[in-house]
Amino acid sequence: MHNLMELSFTMAKILSGEKLAKSILASLKKRKKKPKALAVVQVGSNKVSQKYIAEKKRVAKDIGVKFQLVSLPKNVSFKTIESRVLSLSKDRRVAGIVVQLPLPSKLNTQKVLDLIPPEKDVDVLSSSSFAEFALGRLQILPPTVAAISHLLKAAKKDIAGKKAVVVGAGRLVGLPTAVWLAQQGAEVSLVQKETKNPASVIAKADIVVSGVGKPNLIVGSMIKKGAVVIDAGTSVEGAVTVGDVETESVSKKASFLSPVPGGVGPLTVACLLNNLYAIHR
Repeated sequence: MHNLMELSFTMAKILSGEKLAKSILASLKKRKKKPKALAVVQVGSNKVSQKYIAEKKRVAKDIGVKFQLVSLPKNVSFKTIESRVLSLSKDRRVAGIVVQLPLPSKLNTQKVLDLIPPEKDVDVLSSSSFAEFALGRLQILPPTVAAISHLLKAAKKDIAGKKAVVVGAGRLVGLPTAVWLAQQGAEVSLVQKETKNPASVIAKADIVVSGVGKPNLIVGSMIKKGAVVIDAGTSVEGAVTVGDVETESVSKKASFLSPVPGGVGPLTVACLLNNLYAIHR
């Protein structure tokens, strides 16, 4: 009995994104003035992307926002994408535009994202929107960053002065999260493929955020005792969605853990819809 109690005591507290997401969406659902539609442009097919698109559609419908999916083939030309995004940009019924990532490798991803006008860029992925965010002048946060901010607030952990490590430098998670954590006063280290001895860097962190999309990338032996660990990496193995963090071992070292599924994912979708309302005129 003593051993069981001791084990329970050392396990990390789970930060549920689902609970926070439900609260945000319940608030949006009550608002009388609603944006008319969210448009998502998908190029080709990707298992993780399909999952998130389905969730965006479900959530939008639930809170009374129309959802428009523009599906384009993998071999589509840039000119065709440009034409479709321009059409959505001019459509007054469309309040927000999302280009679902990742895009096929033959396309210049940033060039495609830069087609989204700032006033409809709910993902904060165009160069102009990201620059405004990085300068602290944007009224909204990138959805994943907003989700992470909610989770850290729920953990009641100060960010200023803490050592934070962000694993992966992708557009959706790593890069914007590193920028935001630095804005909050954290000492930020970004771990990428080129980083030498990444485990030693991660081991010093009070806050760890991973967004690579590689199962079991982060294990308990890498984690500083009492650290806050947020898993924002998603991949699909068979029909199962998994994250970067090996939950069992990490939960024995961390004080708080936001796992996959049920953590950043559903909260990011809620924050995306919250952005749609925020920029809606």
